Amino acid sequence: MSKRCWKALSVIFLALGMLGLALLTTRAAGGGYTEWSTDTFPDFCQGTMNGVDVWSDPGTARLDRNWYPNVRVNDVSSQSKLAPSLTFALTGTGGTTETVFLAVCADERSCDHCPDIYFARSTNGGHSWSADILVKDTCDPDDPPYPNCPCLHTPDIAVRAKDESYWVVWQHDPINPDEGDIYYAVNYDGGANWYPATPPTLVYTGTGKQLLPHIAAHGASGYLYTIWEDERADDGDIYISRYNPDVDSAWSTPVKVSDDTTGAEQREPNLAVDADGNVYAVWEDLRENDNGEIYFSRWISGTWGTGTWSANSRLSDPTMDWANGSDIVTRPGGVLFAAWKERVPTGPATYDFQIVVARSGNRGDTWSRLVEHRLYNASASNAFYASPAIGVSPLGRVYVAWLHSPDSQASTSNVLFSLSPDGGMHWTQPRVLSWPAGTVDVDTVPTLVSDFGGHVVVAWQDFREGSSTQIYATGYPADHYLTSGKYARIFDGGPAAWGHITWTATITPGTGLVLATRVMTTAGAGWTEWFTHTASGEAIPHPAGRFIQYRAVFTSTGNDTPVLDEVVISYEQYRIFLPVVLKGA
Repeated sequence: MSKRCWKALSVIFLALGMLGLALLTTRAAGGGYTEWSTDTFPDFCQGTMNGVDVWSDPGTARLDRNWYPNVRVNDVSSQSKLAPSLTFALTGTGGTTETVFLAVCADERSCDHCPDIYFARSTNGGHSWSADILVKDTCDPDDPPYPNCPCLHTPDIAVRAKDESYWVVWQHDPINPDEGDIYYAVNYDGGANWYPATPPTLVYTGTGKQLLPHIAAHGASGYLYTIWEDERADDGDIYISRYNPDVDSAWSTPVKVSDDTTGAEQREPNLAVDADGNVYAVWEDLRENDNGEIYFSRWISGTWGTGTWSANSRLSDPTMDWANGSDIVTRPGGVLFAAWKERVPTGPATYDFQIVVARSGNRGDTWSRLVEHRLYNASASNAFYASPAIGVSPLGRVYVAWLHSPDSQASTSNVLFSLSPDGGMHWTQPRVLSWPAGTVDVDTVPTLVSDFGGHVVVAWQDFREGSSTQIYATGYPADHYLTSGKYARIFDGGPAAWGHITWTATITPGTGLVLATRVMTTAGAGWTEWFTHTASGEAIPHPAGRFIQYRAVFTSTGNDTPVLDEVVISYEQYRIFLPVVLKGA
């Protein structure tokens, strides 16, 4: 065939190919509309949840419950109250089981800068608290003998389910600032009367300083475990002791958990005990980074003693500037959740902060990590995140509360909260728990506890009443709904022409629900304006594009909530066929 014929055929094929391309990219041949639905629990979890609950009735979305108004836990406001800690107990009366939330704190009412330990309880989910009850006050340092009057710091509390007793540990700090020991007290009557227990009341005393204790109990065996930072040999190691009052006369000889041999500091430990009696620990560790990273170790129930804890493993990302503020909780089946804060380098002198939640399904053998929330451009305003506290419910919900300072130079901070309905995979947008905003002590470490029924209480140090910090708390869920909330979800149509949007919902008097859509034609092109739909089944008026997003805005007077059962968007995908171009010989 001549060159002229080849050229003519090439032109013909090219023309036919371009015609086919135009036709085929308009609509997929033999296509038809496909439906993208949101109508199951996993579907709803994948959307953006801002004041919206997708877990109370799985497969639906509704307004979330509110939190109770902030309330002061301590009843005497003179001097500062510091370092709150929470747990809960189950009590049975007349065949019914009641949850009682318990709080302890260090209290300076008797002496500025030298606190005692006080206790309070709440029987209504943190909505109100009992009168303060003194746990421990050995003497007044303003009275003789001055040198022998210790200050009591950083208490923690646990419930021994075997006999429903309450146990509190603290740092027992003598006047000499270079020393500190770990002491405890116990209660057998619901918090009214605290005893120094059978002497001695020591968990541990030794050379150097012992500080920052935490306590946890194992329900079936009755064992109590206390972990702390110990400076007997260097700047700090992690030690743990255990005690069972049914079989032991005293707390066991401390076992070293951290295995670093360089002399670097390990500090701020936390622990959790699972239903099988296994014990897990996390802490901040300076062995690889002078600014800190998060490490983990575990003891699998069996022989107790030196060398029975696992080799330490790093949980935090080594590419971060640093990490600290760790907490850990357990669920049945060997599931663990840990949380901490990381500073993210973004440039030579810029950074973000992020709250990280890690999950293990095999008792800590392996971990997967997820950034729960990131504070972008933190360095621009000296903002930071700090001190996440984590809790978990038997239904698989995970809760995190943490400190947010918009400007560290101004000492104004808030407590934020987020919830994962599906075991840490997806998270609600953070909510501010402290109100009025900006009154939280920038040095506070929020404390969080969740019970078996999904009730949550969070407490912190707060400056709203003046120069002395008080302990404030709030509880969830309250007996009324939020007055507004938003739910949104994005779909990659890749690209598509849009058909109709339909939804099914229940809207009661005093509630409202409005749906809107917008599209993005290509990745990075920006979104169109929202189009508000007035009725289910309407056509979607947007141009064809790559992504579509719908938004559901919920409103209420607070007494009831609209319920969204299903959203369906129909679409028809494009298919692109490239023409064949023949080249002449």
